[in-house]
Amino acid sequence: MMKMSRIQKFYLDHQRLVLIVMTTLLAVAYLGKFYFGMMIYQLAMILVALIGVIPLVIRAGESLRYKIISIESLVSLAVIGAFVIGEYNEAGIVVWLFTFGDWLETITLNKTRQSIRELTALAPQTALRINGHQAPEEVDIDEVEPGDQLLVKTGSQIPVDGSVVAGDGHVNEASLTGESVPVHKRVQDSVSAGTILTSGTLTVMTEQVGEDTIFGKLIELVENAQDSQTQTQRLIDRFSQFYTPLVLVLAVLVGLISRDLSLAITVLVLGCPGALVIGVPVSTVAGIGTAAKKGIVVKGGRVLESLRKVDTLVFDKTGTLTVGKPQVETVQNINGDLNNNWRLLASLESESNHPLAHAILEAYPGEDFDPIDHSEIIEGRGIVAQINGQEVLVGNERLMTESGISLAQLSLPAESTHVLMAVNRQLRLGIAVMDVLRPEVASILKEFKEKQHYQLVVLSGDHQAVTESVMRQVPIDLVRGDLLPADKQAVIKQLQDAGHQVAFIGDGINDSPAITQANVGIAMGSGTEAAIEIADVVLVRSTLEQLKMALSYSKRTVRNMRQNITIAILTVVLLLIGLIAGYIYMASGMLVHELSILIVILNGMRLIRY
Repeated sequence: MMKMSRIQKFYLDHQRLVLIVMTTLLAVAYLGKFYFGMMIYQLAMILVALIGVIPLVIRAGESLRYKIISIESLVSLAVIGAFVIGEYNEAGIVVWLFTFGDWLETITLNKTRQSIRELTALAPQTALRINGHQAPEEVDIDEVEPGDQLLVKTGSQIPVDGSVVAGDGHVNEASLTGESVPVHKRVQDSVSAGTILTSGTLTVMTEQVGEDTIFGKLIELVENAQDSQTQTQRLIDRFSQFYTPLVLVLAVLVGLISRDLSLAITVLVLGCPGALVIGVPVSTVAGIGTAAKKGIVVKGGRVLESLRKVDTLVFDKTGTLTVGKPQVETVQNINGDLNNNWRLLASLESESNHPLAHAILEAYPGEDFDPIDHSEIIEGRGIVAQINGQEVLVGNERLMTESGISLAQLSLPAESTHVLMAVNRQLRLGIAVMDVLRPEVASILKEFKEKQHYQLVVLSGDHQAVTESVMRQVPIDLVRGDLLPADKQAVIKQLQDAGHQVAFIGDGINDSPAITQANVGIAMGSGTEAAIEIADVVLVRSTLEQLKMALSYSKRTVRNMRQNITIAILTVVLLLIGLIAGYIYMASGMLVHELSILIVILNGMRLIRY
């Protein structure tokens, strides 16, 4: 067994050399036939067949150990049968064609995986670590730890995920987002591994290194996705397990009935489902790899098929359709000192990463914060905390009403999002916050609705009036506000029960139940790690333009798979017709078979151009 493994490894490592040797022998055979007679021709053909059949027999034997009759089993039997009846030329040509087809498959799959290799090549290997007042030291990326400060010079890759602590410059983030326009980075801005500093000099505080970086996770996700199988591929694999033995039985029956061993062997050759087996993986790898180069991470071939079937797009509002950077429009001080109220509110919001918290902190006129003794998040409502011995509630109207706090004095604009604060069960402060739609949202949603006929739904935790006000300018079929995370999940379940295939697009940890419930969960790359982790698709650039591209890629890829399946099936049918009509023989049948493999490979590679 060990000897067999070494032989197989030799053939794998020297695939191109073996093909060159076989091709040379094939040329010698035909030259010998014309100049030196049949002996040289037959001897060269025997050598071609023997060299090429060895790895086929080994692979066939390994398949039989697992009770699987593989394509290699069919070809091996065909070659052995050709030897038995003395058709050495047929055996040599069949083996050469199969070897040539194997080589074509290898180089083509390598080509379709080029995108992941390009991503991997962009992964930084070294970094300039700052050690006090000493000159920066170049170290291997594996030696860098969170908290280390790194120097990044113009033209260099940023080696880690972190934040800028000194310097100023422009960063090309195309490796992550697909967008080649450099982004200006200043102190406190975040930067990502694998991106390139095109101008300026930065000192970066390390936060994540290696596989833990956004770039590292992107590579891992794409690698896993390219190795995954679609539902169509799994069906084909199961089909092949029954189809191949069926061809073997058919060849035996043909041989017994016709008493023609050559005809039976030809049936074995024609029955090889090579194009059927290779066609779908080529499409899957090419489609997922091409999407990754555009900053769209699709977690598996199954997702492509599910995404193509989607007829309903359900969106979270804040941070997905809106800019996600709301601004404070109105401040209503209801009871108590305004400065004291502001400080209490800002103290509590300083511990939150919610977009509304950022808006409040930007508007906070002071600089001091009170220590928080204890805090608890009330899902879909707000936060309850203890500050300086006082009970402080910050959240929406629902939180206040359920806590028995009167809202009679509240007079904030109805079309805005409200953040309310109560201290010791007395309403103190009301904040009106406004968010605006992303610039591209209106035109893309209109295209989704009018040209692609998707049903469009918006689900939000904001008030119904606020949500409707924001979405008034776009063609939405259903707008639902005042929803908790479980409510969003329930709405999606209702849509699915009505027969719809649903994709949910969100960015927050509160979107996790909805992302999980949907047929396809899609997360904005700017969203929380939890949402990105469970999503089926990640839009790294966090734009609806990428969503449009993802939907388009899914349709193109699945269409390409179906084209390849059709080509493979038609090839087998035409070969059988040609055999019955007397136009197809073993070598010519194998030639057509290998050409069909080449055709489906080239067809799959068309996806790389998109």
